[in-house]
Amino acid sequence: MPDFSPHSPIIQRALQGIPVTLGLPDELAGQHVLLTGGTGFFGQWLLALLYQLNLQGAGVEVSVLSRTPARFLDSQPRYRDCSWLHWLSGDVRDLRALPGRPVTLILHAAADTSAAAHGRPLELFDTIVMGARRVLELAVQHGARVLLTGSGAQYGALPGASDEDAGVVETFAGACLSTSANSAYGEAKRAQETLAAIYAQQHGLPVVMTRCFAFSGPGLPLDAHFAIGNFVRDALCADEIVLHSSGQAVRSYLHGADLAGWLLALLARGQPGEVYNIGSDEAISVAALAQRVMERISPGKPLRILGQPDDSSRSFYVPDISRARQLGLDVWTALDQSIESMAAWARLQGYGN
Repeated sequence: MPDFSPHSPIIQRALQGIPVTLGLPDELAGQHVLLTGGTGFFGQWLLALLYQLNLQGAGVEVSVLSRTPARFLDSQPRYRDCSWLHWLSGDVRDLRALPGRPVTLILHAAADTSAAAHGRPLELFDTIVMGARRVLELAVQHGARVLLTGSGAQYGALPGASDEDAGVVETFAGACLSTSANSAYGEAKRAQETLAAIYAQQHGLPVVMTRCFAFSGPGLPLDAHFAIGNFVRDALCADEIVLHSSGQAVRSYLHGADLAGWLLALLARGQPGEVYNIGSDEAISVAALAQRVMERISPGKPLRILGQPDDSSRSFYVPDISRARQLGLDVWTALDQSIESMAAWARLQGYGN
């Protein structure tokens, strides 16, 4: 796996898009952060940004909980020598105590979003809900501030019907279908927020909640269930890009570097008890996304769309981010930049060679 630290030119360029006016070095200076889920897509971008902040003298101490830290460190050995970084091996459901000095901030991002995890809905639900409970209990013990990563899936089916429709606001009353096992992920994330409200009421715990949408950038799997990753792979390796759907579904994509900046800013100064959508509000249909990927990576490669249009079942998954913008957050990395960086990253892994 290519180097995922600010020493990587690709990662370094992406992190430079985060404005210095965000003030993260000052807001996080001297804090001890617990990061759960530190080796997935979210975690890798967060660690790279924290690495950069410490190079700038922020002095942030970070404890990372991961099921497989040794495997991650084998692929990213630069993190072995970081004196500010402490690794904890284990399942978030077993998290009960931390060695060292108390944590002051907790960023809870541990959740398996793979297709395999969704095939085990009971385990997925239990991991999210019990993991959140353990994190909140620990926060009470340490007197820490918490950020929980939720999902846009919590809103259930969204009412948008076109690329131009406004994104969903945090006050939207919709929800996923509680009678379906396919809702295990979204319903568990909803339960996580209810737990946060209970702990805030009973213990005065400051908890910031987020609902995360779709993302792009280096580190996103190219062979999983992420459309943009599959398109980048096929643009590099296949004779053509084939859409088995109609391509009418509407999505938006926030780059991983922007995501990391948003999460740390909200952890530091988001309003406790408030929910913030995290994502881009620049909507694009899946068919237009495939076309955009092809044009940026392999101009002239054919695109075939096999599915038939059906407006009655069109999927829409785009957030309104006005609330986040009030805190100075924005979409700093253009989609074209994100696509090109994914292609460059994929080539380092041997795709297209």
